[in-house]
Amino acid sequence: MNLLFRTAVVAAGLAGSAAYVLSQTPALPTLGADEVLLRAMRDEMARTAQLAIVGGKDAPYYTAYTVSDAESVHISSTLGATVNANRSGYRSPSIEVRVGDYAIDNTGHVQSGAYSGTRMDGDWPLDANYLSLRDSFWLSTDRVFKTALESISRKRASQANAAVDANLLPNFSKTEPVVSIPKLSLAKIDEAAWTARANRLSAVFKRYPEILSSGSDVQAMTGITTMLTTEGTMIRYEDGIGWAIGKGEAQAADGMVVHDAVSIQSLNFEALPPDADLIRGFTEVADNVRALSKAPAAEPYTGPVLFEPRAAAQLLAQLLGDNLRIPRRPLTNPGQPTNILPSELESRLNARVLPDFFDVVDDPTQRTLNGKPLVGFYEFDLEGVRPKLVSIVEKGVLKNFLTTRTPVPNFPASNGHARLPGNYGGKSAAIGNLFVKVSESTPLAGLKQQLTTMVTQLNKPYGILVRKLDYPYSGSGGELQALAQANAQAGGAARPLSPPLLVYRVYPDGREELVRGLRFRGVTARSLRDVMAASQETAVFEFVNTTTALALLGSGGYLAPTSVIAPGLLFEELELDVPREQLPRPPTVPPPPLQP
Repeated sequence: MNLLFRTAVVAAGLAGSAAYVLSQTPALPTLGADEVLLRAMRDEMARTAQLAIVGGKDAPYYTAYTVSDAESVHISSTLGATVNANRSGYRSPSIEVRVGDYAIDNTGHVQSGAYSGTRMDGDWPLDANYLSLRDSFWLSTDRVFKTALESISRKRASQANAAVDANLLPNFSKTEPVVSIPKLSLAKIDEAAWTARANRLSAVFKRYPEILSSGSDVQAMTGITTMLTTEGTMIRYEDGIGWAIGKGEAQAADGMVVHDAVSIQSLNFEALPPDADLIRGFTEVADNVRALSKAPAAEPYTGPVLFEPRAAAQLLAQLLGDNLRIPRRPLTNPGQPTNILPSELESRLNARVLPDFFDVVDDPTQRTLNGKPLVGFYEFDLEGVRPKLVSIVEKGVLKNFLTTRTPVPNFPASNGHARLPGNYGGKSAAIGNLFVKVSESTPLAGLKQQLTTMVTQLNKPYGILVRKLDYPYSGSGGELQALAQANAQAGGAARPLSPPLLVYRVYPDGREELVRGLRFRGVTARSLRDVMAASQETAVFEFVNTTTALALLGSGGYLAPTSVIAPGLLFEELELDVPREQLPRPPTVPPPPLQP
């Protein structure tokens, strides 16, 4: 089918859809003959930038085309043997059409995005075929436009039934367009080398007969994302990752399941640490699981708790980082509930959330720290906005939130932190490189001494030291659900808090004893106000954030690599409890030998 005939079909109408009104696309740089994808995006957007129902008023005021091209190798292995190998190349499109205007559009309703029609668009071509790409953009834009029309109709009906104006804030904020089109190409991935690497890593667990289940997952992905909008943004950037995950699981004598995991990631798969470093991380996991399987069960505890820097960074990533986005509440019909997870800090703007010697900034523009790359760096967020350094906490007082182009109270504009998909037609904000800084600090050894002194003064047999949390969460989905239910019953925050993995009783003489089975009870973002002291030493904790609760390890279609840099923290009092669950019986037959 030639292009002229296709244009005539579009102008006449599509199987019951609205007729289209063609328009001009924003002025863009001259494109070379090799820019097939961009030319297809530009030319199709020129026809669809102002779609409208004939005789109607709902023309799109904003359209965005985003296409991610990627190649990926994903290898799973256990005990040195490959159990799954997957190599794929794919083109992942995202089409956004907003009808109405910046003040009121089709987003922000509880049913925004729901579509009742037939979906004609399917898989996208991988080849640089201009006509095929135009066809895919055409069909996808048609479906998204129809969806937007249905959404704004439902929204207007809800507005008519609302007793008050639910749209005091605009639905979308304006931003300066950006043009950045560097020449990029997908790097080649050596599948055989990555398979061998996965097998070497999983073979670490062969030396640990106590570990009942173990494995490695390694992924190398090279990607390029291209975005074009009717506002004039035209960007292209690298979008890959190298990722190695190791897990181990065992059972204690009483049947309690214990586990540990490691996640090591890099923005460039070729820059993932060498095998010697990865094996060291996997060996640490195996040692921890073996030690936990032999450790005594913990008892409920209330008293002083010391978090070493890595554990403190994991804690702050959740209590602070996850609460720095304010979800916008959607418009609904009267009496219709919405399932929205609020920020615990939403009402704390300009109030103290940490001691006055704390400052916190999020700076996704910082590429390195002490010469080492930070995975929380990114050039553009999902809305094509360049990220900004955001001063979040100043002298303990909350001054800012992370924002997207969806305005929220007190924050009408984006600061470039739309990193994950959101609900009701918008995006969700997330941290990039979170720096937690203190003006007063004590060596970590001194904090441990303070802990034992407090234990003696309070006449307690021991204090608690936390060396590592289970974050990102490495348990199963069922375990995560049980954790969330237990958290709600204990009066915790709306979102669960990952349990500590490496927990030690610290006796007055400084002796440490590993224990297992503790969970936090009633610990929320407000607990951060009770930090007594911070360490001079800091840790760089890096993980891959996802749309799942507790960044469930290895899950989530959208990935947002993140760095948290923080000192150790000493709390005067926290409460930890033990789960009251039926424990499974250990295997009745011992495992076979792991060595020939």
